[in-house]
Parts: sequence; structure tokens; C-alpha cells
Amino acid sequence: MRSERALRLIIRDSLRGLDLDLPLNVTQLCDRYGARRGRPIKLIAHPLPAGMPNGVWLAASDADYFFYQENTTPVHRDQIIIHEFGHMIAGHQMLGDLAAAALAEPDPDDADAALARTCYSDEREWEAEMLASLIITWATEAREAVGHTAQHQGLRGIQRVLGGHRGWL
Repeated sequence: MRSERALRLIIRDSLRGLDLDLPLNVTQLCDRYGARRGRPIKLIAHPLPAGMPNGVWLAASDADYFFYQENTTPVHRDQIIIHEFGHMIAGHQMLGDLAAAALAEPDPDDADAALARTCYSDEREWEAEMLASLIITWATEAREAVGHTAQHQGLRGIQRVLGGHRGWL
């Protein structure tokens, strides 16, 4: 199991240069990280069955897909998506192979079957949850210090020069 320090380094390397806005927007995080990797991350709300995880990361030939529980609050949705992002940046291997077409417009039976095949070890779950918690803590502390990221590029540059919302990143 990696130390908290090692996990912070993973976050720092993964988020560096993404120029994320505050408050943190999970769609922007996934879009910018996916663009940098040259492989989009698609977010799909799905009514995940009871007894299943609240989120799942599946890779297809054309993109990565984060399925998240459709029936939840926005705060919990963000936690789920950032948790799946944590699996990705930690390099955790996921199980399950589906065609991209099946993921883009999931048939409930096919999606449920694919989700049922996806599992991680407890150690990987701990790492993903710790990564998510660290990212959310960073974003919360940065937002409390800075407020919202300036939309004007000149002001945004001044925020960056003054330390902006980078925190320990």
C-alpha cells in the first residue's frame, strides 16, 4: 500500500498544468485530464443496482467511462466520480471489456452484467478513496482561500502568480 506522501505525488503529477477552476468541477477535471491523455473520459449516470459499487471505471477502445450512481446527491456524485478518477491516476487495473457502443448507450442488462464483473482489492479501494479525499480537501481549502477562479485571463494570471488555487500542487 502506498503512503499518503506517495498518493499526494500522484495527485500533483496528475493535476499539474490542468488549470482547474474553483470550485472544482468534476466534468472539467475529467475533460482536461482526458484531453491531456488523448483519451476522453465519459461520465455516465446509471441506476446502479443495490449491492453494487456506487461507481465503476471501465475502459473501452475509444475512451474511459465512469459510471456513477444516478440516484444520489450532487456532492455524492462528485465523490464517486473523483473516486473513480483516483483509480485511474493510481493505475489500477479494471476488469470487464465492453464495446464502446455498448458503453455510450448502455442497455440495462448489458451494463449491469459488465458492472458486476468489475472489482478491486480492498487496498486499491483504500487508495482510490484516499486520492479522492485528498483532491476534495485540496479543492475545498483552495476555494476557501481564493473563492472562485477569475474568468478574466489577466486576473487569472494574477491569481496564479500570487499562489492562486494551487495549494500544495
